[in-house]
Amino acid sequence: MPANLPPQYYEAEKLYRQAKTPAEKIEALETMLAIMPKHKGTEHLRAELRERIARLTREAERQAGGASRTRLYEVTREGAGQVVLVGLPNVGKSRLAVALTGAPLKVADYPFTTRLPQPAMLTIENVPVQLVDTPPIVPGNVPPWLRALVRGADVILLVVDLAGDPLAEWETLVSTLDAMHILLRNPRHGDDAPAPPGQVARPAVLAATRHDLVVGREELELLELAVAERAPVVPVSAETGEGIPPLQHLLLDALAIIRVYSKPPGRPADLERPFVLRRGATVSDLAELVHRQVRENLKYAVVWGRSGKFAGQRVGPRHVLEDGDIVELVT
Repeated sequence: MPANLPPQYYEAEKLYRQAKTPAEKIEALETMLAIMPKHKGTEHLRAELRERIARLTREAERQAGGASRTRLYEVTREGAGQVVLVGLPNVGKSRLAVALTGAPLKVADYPFTTRLPQPAMLTIENVPVQLVDTPPIVPGNVPPWLRALVRGADVILLVVDLAGDPLAEWETLVSTLDAMHILLRNPRHGDDAPAPPGQVARPAVLAATRHDLVVGREELELLELAVAERAPVVPVSAETGEGIPPLQHLLLDALAIIRVYSKPPGRPADLERPFVLRRGATVSDLAELVHRQVRENLKYAVVWGRSGKFAGQRVGPRHVLEDGDIVELVT
């Protein structure tokens, strides 16, 4: 299957060839990876680019004097998607990660508690999602491995402190991410246009922590007005649990995935174990996920759910599926 790469990919590839430092090369490769369409014909190339990024990240860390610690900064992707937390020092980022996942991450009331990336898993409506807590952002001093991790995430979860100066924190985060050539997009706006050359576009969600310590709504309303174009705002409290379920569901929606349930012929569907696909996936994509031979021998499928015109509709391999569909694959 041909890769069918868009013109923006070749523009980013040109930037990669012109790059002088490992960090610049990583940025260009991450851009190429973000622009590249996801289908069977690009699987080998995607794997090759990820390997280059990993190699350059190790090189950058060696140049910074951290060769023996390089592997400590690597995060193996797991689950249906990766969400990376980004925030300034002491905004409650790690406490939020614990509240979201229940994982025993290191938490303390002093800044820079988190010094390495800390991945943990959360399950949202039977979908496993990887959440990665990171060291706090220091403007002008973001290490190459952290730049690569944030640029490669599926969703960026930004964190500000409502009990502090959330507007100033937001502006600092945006300027830092702009310098990293990351374009934040509000997932509720449905904007999937290609990012400008040299940039990567990422869905962003903003969690405003310590909402239990804020009496009025004025600070929150001002923040929502300032942020609206780039991210939805969710007020949360890691102490009381307020806002945690809505935040989890918003993250799931930002990942742009659907859950589809396979129904064996003559048997009920297993509604506890969905197949997780990208939004816009087809019956053929589901068959490939089940098994390559199923896709090769697929004759048609029977669909129950929102994508069908009626329950039990017979559809072809190119039929686009919707979240919650039940599908019987016929070979």
